[in-house]
Amino acid sequence: MMSLSRTIVSTFVTVIVSLVVAELVARAVFSLKPLVIQTPYHPIYALAEFDNLSTNAEMAHGPSGPMAYGYEEGVFGYYYDGRTLPPRSSTNLSDFLFRHTLSRYDAATIDRLACEQPNSAAIYVLGGSVAQGHSAQSKAATWHALLEGKLRRQLQRDDIFLFNGAMGGYLSLQDKMAYYLAAVPRNARAVLILNSQNDLVVPLSSGTRPGDPFVLGVRFGQFFTDGFFWWLAKHSAIVNALVQSEVKQAIQTYRQRLNEDDAAFAQYAEAVMDIYFENMHEVLEDCAIHGRACLVTIQPSRSFTAINRGLPASDVLSEKRMRSFYEMLKQRVARSPYRARFVDLTGIFDRSDMAEIYTDGAHFSERGQAILADELMQSALGLLKDTAGGTGTPGRCRRPSI
Repeated sequence: MMSLSRTIVSTFVTVIVSLVVAELVARAVFSLKPLVIQTPYHPIYALAEFDNLSTNAEMAHGPSGPMAYGYEEGVFGYYYDGRTLPPRSSTNLSDFLFRHTLSRYDAATIDRLACEQPNSAAIYVLGGSVAQGHSAQSKAATWHALLEGKLRRQLQRDDIFLFNGAMGGYLSLQDKMAYYLAAVPRNARAVLILNSQNDLVVPLSSGTRPGDPFVLGVRFGQFFTDGFFWWLAKHSAIVNALVQSEVKQAIQTYRQRLNEDDAAFAQYAEAVMDIYFENMHEVLEDCAIHGRACLVTIQPSRSFTAINRGLPASDVLSEKRMRSFYEMLKQRVARSPYRARFVDLTGIFDRSDMAEIYTDGAHFSERGQAILADELMQSALGLLKDTAGGTGTPGRCRRPSI
């Protein structure tokens, strides 16, 4: 009996030591790492700004985390106990949109300017990472900063603002939510949405349905599983490697199916187009009803530029599929009852050196930022011309605190 007990203990110790050694080898030799969540959770928008520098616990203290909303950490959750001031507007849950790393005006500054300068002119910018100005090395080098400067010089006014509430990875659903939850309550008179590419390809990079927010499947895993494997992945590089392998395999299978099956691709593409144009049409209809000047701009991408120039144009899908996306997008815009409110920017880099413009499949260098600002100049002037008066003085200005 004693011998059996020793054998069991010895085996247990051997297994534990082997696992520890394997984990150390995985980290030191193969450079594998435990899981770190880099897309902060948001209770309304599903995710906030990508953050590859902070842990999940640290992000709880960030601009979209519970601590920013006055919640205090307990043993089993975050709770509000009334010790911090409550919000005076539901825009509070969207204020983080204006605090991304390339935004030049946070929500408090926007509200102050709207109240102090009611005759100023502002354009609210919504969309994904391209709309943010991703790949610019500074805020001043973003297309929206450059465009704001051009507008001020052209119109000889220093009270023209481009307020950027875009967020990386967002699809048109989240752009629509941002319109209703961040721009409309602020009495936005002009709105510029720069999007489309994320609706086409983001689901194929995150294993989600057409129209669903990026990483929604991950959120399902966090909420609807017991969390054991999530805990293991956060503490074990080996387990995280297995988790990542499953994710990659699921995405690869998804893409392969759409590349090889014409019916599956047609179903996917039609769903993407239906959802994208439904979201944008709803925004444009609301703009028309309430006298807001709004434009939806179809963003360039490396694959679309390549198509225009007769170059290889594969992306997350084959060149054949990307060409189909491009053609369908243009056809839907042409058939839209709001086609006059769509601006096609897909050809603005056709005469540029692609290596000089694109930093990846979707984002632009600072040279690309400058070209984009130039191309949007007339559209922005049109928005300001169509705007009835200035920013107005929204009712929120009469509240003692927002």
